[in-house]
Amino acid sequence: MGVTFLVCSCLSLVITFLGLSQFDLSIVRYVRSVTIHLPWNQLTIPWMAFTSDAGDWIGEGTHLVGLSLVLVGAGWLFSWAVVRHAGIQTLLAHGLAALLVNGLKHLIGRPRPKFAHSGDWQFDPSWTSGYDSFPSGHSAASFAVATVLAKRFPAVAPLCIGVAAFVMLSRVLRGSHFPTDVVGGAVVGVISGAIGAAPLKAWRTSLRDGIGHSAVGALALLTLLWFLARTPEQGPVGLLLTGLGFVAIVTGLWLRRTEWMGTERSASRRRALMSLLLLCYGLASLTTSLYVVAAAGLAGVASWLNAVNSPEEEPSDGRGGMVIRESALLVGVALGLLTHYAGRGILPF
Repeated sequence: MGVTFLVCSCLSLVITFLGLSQFDLSIVRYVRSVTIHLPWNQLTIPWMAFTSDAGDWIGEGTHLVGLSLVLVGAGWLFSWAVVRHAGIQTLLAHGLAALLVNGLKHLIGRPRPKFAHSGDWQFDPSWTSGYDSFPSGHSAASFAVATVLAKRFPAVAPLCIGVAAFVMLSRVLRGSHFPTDVVGGAVVGVISGAIGAAPLKAWRTSLRDGIGHSAVGALALLTLLWFLARTPEQGPVGLLLTGLGFVAIVTGLWLRRTEWMGTERSASRRRALMSLLLLCYGLASLTTSLYVVAAAGLAGVASWLNAVNSPEEEPSDGRGGMVIRESALLVGVALGLLTHYAGRGILPF
């Protein structure tokens, strides 16, 4: 089952990258259209200019190393073992990400956006400056550090991942990378962080978990991007996928009722998971994108295989935690449906 999980997650990642590549050239052209070329490139939209500069500063390798050293120093000074270990693990994850990124950059040799006008994906090993676009080093380093911190300090996990995503966005707005470059960097970073945050002897499990988590994250980004940048497909395929999406969402909500009613909670773990997968697959189907639907199906299979091979766990978050979790889920579904109806095609590319 572990091999099947890994294969499904990897296939989901490949299809997700194929979907994201549909936006590479259009996003780069839009960024160029709002950039003025002075002695330096400057974005004309204030929030984009701020994001570009701030994210570039946050994701700088020396600044991330400095953060790790601060954690190590604070942990040693105040006898905070968890903080000290987190600092050491972020250094290890950052180093692993740097090795992987630099190897892939020169092995693939993809030109940066300013050198690529046709949008073709090129596999041509090169040591020439400017032909090292994939994957993004800033994104990889940021996600490597963020993944470790998220594992060590779950309470601030959304903040850590959010800051790393901010860095990822900044690299595209800065014109330094294509969207697939930064997502590729994020995947490398998540995998490096998963390995760095676990014992070395468990590297196989960490690698599997890193690939699985990055596949889900990349798919979520593709789904959101497709909603906001593309209108629904018309014709039989579009109608079929839209109908399938609504059926999956309604079925998922119906299965979820045992969580809300509070009955058979310990016995409904798989039912709750199936409900969650149906809700996610339903939202993916509403994009009417075959890329998103195929990637979501594979990611769903991988998630199911991972769950059925994990030991059963009794709910430990109590009634209040369950209410918060289920409320967040319903809000997420509602926002997805709202985006489907009111947000399709609002992005200018």
